[in-house]
Amino acid sequence: MLQKTESPKTGSVLLVIGGVFQALFAIMHVGMFFGISRDPALPAAMKPLLYIFNAAVLATVLFFAYASFFRRRELLETGLGRVTCLFIGAFYVQRALVDTMVNSVNTVFLGLLSLVAAFYLLAPFTPRRAVAGHTTEGVALGAASSK
Repeated sequence: MLQKTESPKTGSVLLVIGGVFQALFAIMHVGMFFGISRDPALPAAMKPLLYIFNAAVLATVLFFAYASFFRRRELLETGLGRVTCLFIGAFYVQRALVDTMVNSVNTVFLGLLSLVAAFYLLAPFTPRRAVAGHTTEGVALGAASSK
């Protein structure tokens, strides 16, 4: 029986483009560490919280970039990978909504976040070719049953 397992270039290209945006967001968050310390309008009590929040977002974005560049096949071919893509897309939808509520509407940033979200929300649904002898999780048929 033929099952869909190999993702064509479309999903992979979407993830590479998304990974480039992730790397740029990581650079932006590294720069924010310097901006937090230099902003005189920020109360001193807020700065440690912003450092912690920024570090958490930076770690998250670095993971997204790593997965997008080096784990594309897993993101596109496994159930957990596809759910991870959907989570990344939802992360950026939420980030766009919160940014719009907290700050005024910045159409460029809102558009950028929406574009990144679209890459990850679409990638798991790109067509996959059917390959004989494989399951949808990329494990050869018979390999699991022989154990």
